[in-house]
Amino acid sequence: MASAANLGPLVRLWGISASRLPSPSVSSDDLAPFLFSILQEALPFIDSAAPRAADRPDSTIKREWKPKGVKSSPDSAAPVEVSERAVGAGELETVVARALLDDATRKKTQARLRNEVWACRRSVHEDVPEKKGTASWAEFVRCFRDEHAAAEDGFTPAIIATCEALSWDCSGVGPVEIADVEEEEEDGNTHNSGGGQRWGRFTLKVVEMRHKVARPVLKDRTFPVLQLTATAMTGSGAEAKEFVVVSIPLPDFGTSEASQLAREKGAQIAVYVSVERIRVLEQNQAHQSGKAGEIEWLMATASDAGGVLPSWVQNMAMPGMIWKDVPLFLKWIDGERRAMDVAKAGPPGDAAAGKSTENTSTAAAAATTGTSKPAEGSAPAAAATAASATATATAPKQSPDDTDVTNKIAAAFDSTGETEAANTDPLTGSMSLK
Repeated sequence: MASAANLGPLVRLWGISASRLPSPSVSSDDLAPFLFSILQEALPFIDSAAPRAADRPDSTIKREWKPKGVKSSPDSAAPVEVSERAVGAGELETVVARALLDDATRKKTQARLRNEVWACRRSVHEDVPEKKGTASWAEFVRCFRDEHAAAEDGFTPAIIATCEALSWDCSGVGPVEIADVEEEEEDGNTHNSGGGQRWGRFTLKVVEMRHKVARPVLKDRTFPVLQLTATAMTGSGAEAKEFVVVSIPLPDFGTSEASQLAREKGAQIAVYVSVERIRVLEQNQAHQSGKAGEIEWLMATASDAGGVLPSWVQNMAMPGMIWKDVPLFLKWIDGERRAMDVAKAGPPGDAAAGKSTENTSTAAAAATTGTSKPAEGSAPAAAATAASATATATAPKQSPDDTDVTNKIAAAFDSTGETEAANTDPLTGSMSLK
C-alpha cells in the first residue's frame, strides 16, 4: 500500500499560498524544478488508481481505492467506474513534518489536518470522432490539454465566469524523465509506480472559475487553481498519446493583484485538488477494462466547497457526482460536432454569398471557447455536493444511491439553516461559520 513517504506537500487540498508561486518572469531553469516537483507527486498518486503498466496486482489497487460502483448514462457509450481513497491525517502529518515549511506555517497546517477523501472516476472510450457517446483523441487533446478552461466552461452548466489570471512561459523547459517510485505492499512485495516516462510540453497557469450553487440559498463558489499540463514524450522526442492535468488550489489568491474573481468583494472561496490522466492504451496497458487503441480517461479529486455544508456530507456525495462530467462532456462535444457540420454546409443559397465561411468560423470559435453550453444539469464535482443540498441534477439521471445521498445532504443542510457567512483560512482555504 502506498505510504506517506510517497506523498508530497504540493498536490494537496490545503493548496499553495499565492506568495509561494514562481514569478511570472522566472527563467526556464528556475521554473523547471517546480514543475518537476508537482509531477513527481501527481504521477505516482494517479497511477495508484490505474497503473500505466500491467505489473501491479489488482488487489493492491483495491486496497488503496475502494470501489464505489459503475455508472452509466445514455450520453456515454462507456460505463464510468467510481472509486474512493482516504489519505489519513496521520499520513498528512508526516508530509507536513517532511516539507520545507517555516515554523508558523507548519504549526498552522498541523492544527488543521484532517483526512483527505479523494474520489476517482475511470472510463475507456473508442477513439472515434463521429460517433455519439464517445470522442476522438484529437478532441480530448484540444478540450483537456490545450483549451481546458474554455472546454470545461462549455460543457459545465454551473460555470458562470472563468478567467486566466496568470501564465508562465514553459517553452524553454526541456523534457524530463520522472523516475519510478518503488512502493512496498503489505505482503512484502514491491512494484514501481508512476515513473519511467519522459514528460515535456509543459504549461502552467492560474485559472479562476466561479460556479453557481443552488441559488439563491447558497452563495456562488470561486475556485482559484494553479493548473499544470504535461505530455508524455517518446524516445525520439515526439509527443506520445498521453498527458496529465494537475490542478492545485490557491486558497489565498484573492490577495493577489493578478486575481479578478477571487478578490471580488464577498467572494466565497472554495478549493479542489485534482489529477487527470488521459492516454491511448497500448497493448501492455490494457490489463483492466479497455482494449489497446482505446482512450482511458482517469481523474481523481478532493474538494471542499465550504460554507454551511460539513466536509463529511460533501465527501459522502462526491462519488455520486464525479462521474457525471463524463456524459456531460460527451453530450456537449457531440453538439459541437453537429454545429460544425451545419456551419460548414451553410443554409441554402449562402455559399454563393460567402456566408458559409463566416458561419464555419463562428462555429469553430464556439467549439474552442465554450460559448455553446448544455442545458442546466449537474454542477462539477467540486461544487455539486453543495448544489445537491437544494436541487437534484436533471441530467444524467440519478441512481437510487445518488438520490439517497442527495436526501441526506438536504437533511444536513436544513439542520444548519438557510444563510451562510464564512471566514476563509489563508493557508487551507477551509471555511468556518461566523
